[in-house]
Amino acid sequence: MQNQHKPVLIFAQSGRFLAQSATQAGYRVWVADCFGDQETLSVAERNQVLPPFSTLLSNDILGELIKLAQGEECILICGSGIESTFSFLENLPDNIQLIGNSFNTIQSIKTPQSFFNTLNKLKLPFPDTVFASPKNREDWLIKSASGLGGQHIQYLNKSLVTSNHYFQRYISGSSGSALFLANGKQTQLLSINQQTLTTNKHYPFQLGSIQTPWLISSPHQKELRAAIAKITLEIGLRGLNSLDFIISEKNELLLLEVNPRVSASAELLTNTADLFQHHINGCQGQLPSVDLPQAEESASLYYIYAGQDVIIPSKMIWPMECHDQPTAESLILKGEPICTSLIRLEATQAVKSFQIIEQQISRQLLESS
Repeated sequence: MQNQHKPVLIFAQSGRFLAQSATQAGYRVWVADCFGDQETLSVAERNQVLPPFSTLLSNDILGELIKLAQGEECILICGSGIESTFSFLENLPDNIQLIGNSFNTIQSIKTPQSFFNTLNKLKLPFPDTVFASPKNREDWLIKSASGLGGQHIQYLNKSLVTSNHYFQRYISGSSGSALFLANGKQTQLLSINQQTLTTNKHYPFQLGSIQTPWLISSPHQKELRAAIAKITLEIGLRGLNSLDFIISEKNELLLLEVNPRVSASAELLTNTADLFQHHINGCQGQLPSVDLPQAEESASLYYIYAGQDVIIPSKMIWPMECHDQPTAESLILKGEPICTSLIRLEATQAVKSFQIIEQQISRQLLESS
């Protein structure tokens, strides 16, 4: 297929899924991310591996994107990590056109006081949330608005209180996310996904896996649709976004946060090339004339984390279900993700399959150490 699109400049902590989806949709791809994994390198026309986002200033990011673009016109699509770095969006040069939520939209979502005031205004339910440390530290969590993957969440009674955090009452229940497409005013719900955690004692809320579909009750589905519609209309969300929530042991659906960018759950859907184009169209104000079908095929995305510092061997054989494969001789520090594993099986079978995959990877890393 002859490519007549402007190139896509992708900025994300991990840009692999966006890069593959954009390539499948017929776009040339330039990627700035923190991993530079094998699959990204295989599709990216240009690539820049970035240091951890926590070490980058806004001007650093802007400088890297300007170098990648080389003065050419392109469209910028942001993924994971934009939550903590979005200030650079205010100063994009004319040749880089943002396709996604604006600086102001992300700021309103990722400023806790603003976001929870919005939920309160819209009469949408959420756990008790405060912005000064509670005197009674039991049953409270400390969270960062700029974090992702759950590593930014800790029990308050075991944490030091620092700036740029807020405090939320701990709710016992089942966590999930709703992936949706928006055009600033209207929305289409694409999937409802269940989230499970790892057993990492240092990061008790670290994301372990995402499964779709999650068959929650019809009343809860109705609540989710209403919440997504209200938040989108109020804030003007565009493109693919996701809403995190929890269903408590008392069967209450409570909202937690909005991710104003393409989330990992999008990878669980099929035909990601079409999905990528729908994201662009939604950002430009257009939704499909007919609602896209909700996810029905069982799929699970698992994260495999390093139990200790490891170096990827040169002859590593990756199971076919694995993605985000690091290049040979890469150093993966303890607690960092090694790769992801996408398994399209019913949930119980997916767990067994993942255990085998994890064992295969661990065995090879152990033999090479």
